[in-house]
Amino acid sequence: GVVRAVGEGVRNFAPGDKIILSLDAMCGSCRNCSNGRPALCETHRMEPVSRYRQNGEPIYHVRPTFVEQTLALADACVKVPDDTQLEQACLISCGVITGIGAVVNRAQVETGASMAVFGCGGVGLNVIQGGVLAAAGKIIAVDTVDYKLELAEQMGATHFVNSAKEDPVQRIIEITGGGADYAFEVVGFPAIVRQAIDSVRMTGTAVVVGVQPTGQDVSVEGWHLLEDRTLMGAFHGAARPRVDFLWILDLYKQGKIKLDELISRYRPLDEINEAFADMKAGKVARSVLVFD
Repeated sequence: GVVRAVGEGVRNFAPGDKIILSLDAMCGSCRNCSNGRPALCETHRMEPVSRYRQNGEPIYHVRPTFVEQTLALADACVKVPDDTQLEQACLISCGVITGIGAVVNRAQVETGASMAVFGCGGVGLNVIQGGVLAAAGKIIAVDTVDYKLELAEQMGATHFVNSAKEDPVQRIIEITGGGADYAFEVVGFPAIVRQAIDSVRMTGTAVVVGVQPTGQDVSVEGWHLLEDRTLMGAFHGAARPRVDFLWILDLYKQGKIKLDELISRYRPLDEINEAFADMKAGKVARSVLVFD
């Protein structure tokens, strides 16, 4: 968006600046921020339950953006160049960096490594783009919707598995000759986390990107741990927003990642319910709400 006004004491932003709002705010001084992990800022930490209530009911919130104007912490803002196209840049702060960062920042996938991606929605497609950036070898897309697998091919996936029609674990083992080096769960279901860890080879790594239901457990075959398989989480792509958002913009300008292709449809704000319905039905990669 564009800054309309700044509060007293704000020095890094001015009215008229173009910015991207980050999913997470960054204090810059806590232990995690100081160690290069501002996505897990301890001052502005995200929690699995809401701290706020109204009339006894929880109020859920992150960054309010489905509005024409919003109030944001300066710690959550990243200034971008004046020539930035906001209709594309708006994708970066959540889905794009979460997916690409899971591969590049968190898992640090090596050149030529094989990887499976469970879930080819707005985040999973960017995990695939991360695999392309990392020069991964086989990039296996897994989804239950053929349309999503077609999108995965556009993003750079090399192999495709419709998990509604065949066992994805067995198919991944067949494609890779023993299991993938990396598997990314990008759906948010404990059962798929299990599929991800089952589908990697000995010494392989399963990365949980999807937000799991609060209070639910994830099960792992005990023997897999003795095979040095690793299960790790990846929140917000282990992003450093003030660095990574600009890096993503540069990659886009160089034609090394795709943003336009992620946008299936533009809708006005008053069609927000239809946009969510399309998302839930798996009809779109991403819908972008535009303001007149």
